[in-house]
Amino acid sequence: MKSLKIIVFYDNWCPMCIGIKGKIEKLDWFHLVDMVGFRDKKIDRELNIPVEDLENRMHAIILRNGSIVSGINAFISISWRIPLSIPFWPLLKVLKCIGLGQIIYDYIAKSRSVVPVGKCNEGSCNLKN
Repeated sequence: MKSLKIIVFYDNWCPMCIGIKGKIEKLDWFHLVDMVGFRDKKIDRELNIPVEDLENRMHAIILRNGSIVSGINAFISISWRIPLSIPFWPLLKVLKCIGLGQIIYDYIAKSRSVVPVGKCNEGSCNLKN
């Protein structure tokens, strides 16, 4: 089972991403998906993934071979490791193969809100789209 583990880097300033992280962690019965907020100061900056790329797409490192996947490919990797999401895996693969998977992923990723930690004051926050 250890050979199936992945580390997923998500935007921990994104409320939607934080919600998805919570759902993944609840459904990750075999503890194969490590969710890590890439904006944490503790994160090793030797990931060889530019911050701009991490801001635009979720990335995952497949520990078995060290390969890095992003966007729809990261979601496909996650879905294969979460028992209740395995039925969606073929659909995600088909969407990727016909070219729609990454388009849909990028549309959702660009539409999300980002709330920078510590940038909120007196009930208002500067949002970055």
